[in-house]
Amino acid sequence: MKTRRCKLCRTKMPEDQVVMGGIYSFCSWDHLHEYTTTNAAKKTAKLSYAREQKAVKESLKTASDYVKEAQTAFNAYIRARDKGKPCISCGCPQGDPVQGGKFDAGHYRSRGSAGHLRFNTINCWAQCVKCNRYLSGNVVEYRKGLVQRVGLERVCQLENDNSQLKFTIEYLKRVKKIFNYRRKLYEGKFR
Repeated sequence: MKTRRCKLCRTKMPEDQVVMGGIYSFCSWDHLHEYTTTNAAKKTAKLSYAREQKAVKESLKTASDYVKEAQTAFNAYIRARDKGKPCISCGCPQGDPVQGGKFDAGHYRSRGSAGHLRFNTINCWAQCVKCNRYLSGNVVEYRKGLVQRVGLERVCQLENDNSQLKFTIEYLKRVKKIFNYRRKLYEGKFR
C-alpha cells in the first residue's frame, strides 16, 4: 500500500487516510488549517516587506536617477520605432556585420548642448554605433537624412529651438511611463 507524508508534521500515513489540500497531503484537518494560515501569513509578510523596500528605493532616488530612467525608456522606444530602418547618417542597414550590427538612439542636437530636446522624437533617430559614438554623431550626414525623413522646415525649427526647460520628477516619471507604453505597442506586446 502507498504511503504519503504530512506536509506539516512529516509523519507517514496510508494513502486512504490522507486529507488532501491541493497538491499536498495532510494527516488531519487541523494540520491542513494550520499550514494554510501560516503560509498565508508568510506570503502577506513577504509582500508587505517587498512594498516597503520598493518605497525606500523610490524615496532614495535623485533627480538624475529619474532622468536616467526616462532616457533609457525613450532610447528603447526610438530603437523599437526605427527597427528595420537604416542608419539615419550613413544608411547602413540594421544588423550589418561590417558596422557591428548595433544601433543607438542618436540625437541630432546633443543632450549636452540642447538638453530641452532630449525627449523630442524628431531630434532622435536610430543611428549605427560607428556614426553615433566614433564619428561624434556624423552631424552633416545626419542632417541630410533628417531632411529626407521630416523635411527642411521641421529641421530648421529644431535647429532654432533654444528654449529653456527644467524637467520635474513628475514629468520624468510620466515620460518613462509613456515611452515604455509606446515601445510595447511597437513591439506588439499588447496584441
